[in-house]
Amino acid sequence: MPKGLKGTALPFRYNKIEELKEIVAQNRGELAAIIMEPIRNDPPLPGFFEEVVKLAQECGAVFVLDEISAGFRMNSGGAHLVMKVTPDMAVFSKAIGNGYAMAAIIGKSEVMQAARSTFISSTNWTERIGPTAALATIRKHRRLNAGEHLMAVGKKVQIGWRELSEKHQIPLKVGGIPPLSHFSFTGSNALSLKALYVQMMLERGFLASTSFYSMYAHTEEHVKAYLENMDEALGEIVRLDRLGKVELSLAGKPAIAEFKRLN
Repeated sequence: MPKGLKGTALPFRYNKIEELKEIVAQNRGELAAIIMEPIRNDPPLPGFFEEVVKLAQECGAVFVLDEISAGFRMNSGGAHLVMKVTPDMAVFSKAIGNGYAMAAIIGKSEVMQAARSTFISSTNWTERIGPTAALATIRKHRRLNAGEHLMAVGKKVQIGWRELSEKHQIPLKVGGIPPLSHFSFTGSNALSLKALYVQMMLERGFLASTSFYSMYAHTEEHVKAYLENMDEALGEIVRLDRLGKVELSLAGKPAIAEFKRLN
């Protein structure tokens, strides 16, 4: 069994190698794994992954990439292929089965061998729908080059958001990789603006929030119609904001800043 698997797993949320080095130094000899997503909103800093791999090797930790969100969004596989980094292990779910319950773990042989000395059981041990859906999804994803389409659609939406932000002189903070795009309003009444935006888009026949996840079914016509209706909604939102009537125009309450875990 690899040395790293005997310690404690340490998830973290940093994109600065100096901070990771400090964490590793404080926990050296106790780390089982360094776990992170290959990309979430912004690309990693130059040389970041190279340093992470080096740190993992030096302290005997297994370098694990969480591909549950980014996997199959940018290409037919893991985003780590786009980032040009090779993890010891990578974990997939969600997109791999196109909605069906399915997960997969891949990795280097020397790390995956540890599973041979571990008992693995499951209530759905013989369930075959998930694996069947995953195989069909992967084949179709590759054949259609779905990742390229998802990236293209997401880029069009992000460009549209930025153009509308400039047109209506309403600051929108746009972020995320193109297939998992999001924007946010700014200012003290940002949550009220978000709620009003959702309300107005719904009135126009769009179940839309401040995020957009590309799908292979999305076409240029869909994006065009979405942005045209968003154009109308933002124009009305700006007008009401200038009149100080945003809160008065809400059918419900302002949006919530963040979810709260149940304790």
